[in-house]
Amino acid sequence: MFKNEFKYFIAILFFFSIHSCDIEEIPPHDLVETNVITDQDTAEAALIGAYQPLEIINEAPFGSIYVSGGSHMVGFTTGSFGEFYDQLQENRFTRSVGWKECSMIINGANLVITKTPSVSDAQFSHGRKNEIIAEATFLRFFAQYYLLRHFGQFWDISSEYGALMRREPANITNVDMKQSTVSETYTLLLEDLDFVIANGADFSSVYRASNLLAKAFKAEVLLMRGTNTDLQNAIILAEDVLGNTSRTKETSYEAIFNNGFESSELLFTRFMDESLESYAQRHVDSMFKMFGGVISITPMLNDILDDDVRAPLYSEIIDETTIVPKIFKEDARCLPYYMRTSQMELVKAEAYARLGQKENAIEAINILRLRAGENELIPNAITDDAFIKIIFDEICKEMALEKGYEWYTAIRLKSANGAPLIFEIKPEISSVNQLIWPLPADETEFNILIKQNPGY
Repeated sequence: MFKNEFKYFIAILFFFSIHSCDIEEIPPHDLVETNVITDQDTAEAALIGAYQPLEIINEAPFGSIYVSGGSHMVGFTTGSFGEFYDQLQENRFTRSVGWKECSMIINGANLVITKTPSVSDAQFSHGRKNEIIAEATFLRFFAQYYLLRHFGQFWDISSEYGALMRREPANITNVDMKQSTVSETYTLLLEDLDFVIANGADFSSVYRASNLLAKAFKAEVLLMRGTNTDLQNAIILAEDVLGNTSRTKETSYEAIFNNGFESSELLFTRFMDESLESYAQRHVDSMFKMFGGVISITPMLNDILDDDVRAPLYSEIIDETTIVPKIFKEDARCLPYYMRTSQMELVKAEAYARLGQKENAIEAINILRLRAGENELIPNAITDDAFIKIIFDEICKEMALEKGYEWYTAIRLKSANGAPLIFEIKPEISSVNQLIWPLPADETEFNILIKQNPGY
């Protein structure tokens, strides 16, 4: 986080901070960094302040672009995000979407993580002190994971271009910091998730971090890093999440999106209240506007969906306007699905596929196909050459337009020649330099130790 961003963060954080656990409440008075955490109430207030950037409606992360950016880059959607859309289509980026908002979350989370431990345990109800620290630790993970995926060479464990992994509140004296290597980044991300798993609260709300949510994200992160041991452990974690009775898969694919915030399998999303609904109805870059007439799917995704029963949830024409039903809500309560339990079946399928276990991979895929109303795939009928592309297509049928998942899947999966599948899917990409975005100019100007990504 650079200098002027730090000042902006302090003002925003404490404007939104509250004196309770309720995300939707407004603070009764301003707080300042020197006295923000003195007991449980002020620790809760600072924690909620760290959540606030998740409520941003516009094209920052955690909104429209979080949901569809990966789809744009793969080539699954068309529409308009102004210049950003053109840059995505051409893999020619000049802006660094999400850096500032992630920095705000990281700084707010680090404030809670570093200040809360020094407060007497007597100031907290039983166990809540560690739960607050764990919840902030998840938020730090969530933002730094975004930075790795968008600004780091996440696919190459040996790369020096990882994420900027700040572990303490940013200030004028520590603004200069180099990014971690990819290996170091994964280690720190997994350390944060392990802390949340050990100390976090049980699942209670789709708006709050939990130990179950941390397990689900750990399975995804292990899938991203992708050593054989990682893949095996990702399968174990995915099965653990699927076996947890506090969250259960919906009985139909359509029910996930019809139920929205109330879906039984939703693990995490951003908070939405009436004021945000009203704002979303007016804001040109909100998910309500983008998926209610601006964004539509391309023939590339249509070819994958073909006659699959899930296809109608990706495109529908209402009064000559094309909407995306799985995202669009008439009341503007359009939510990003940051994590849901069904994804764990896809984690298992991909992990098994990359371990060369075709039958196990297809078994996981068939669970979701049967739920959707499709026939089972027969492993013996799938050639080795077609296998990986079929896994990719099935993941897209289930997860496209939810959180850019198809983009990262296309980079993780390998074609028969050993190259990332994305090079086959999108021939316009000619270099791995095109797979990540440039660091923002403000960061590279003020932070003399950070190194700009290759090709920018």
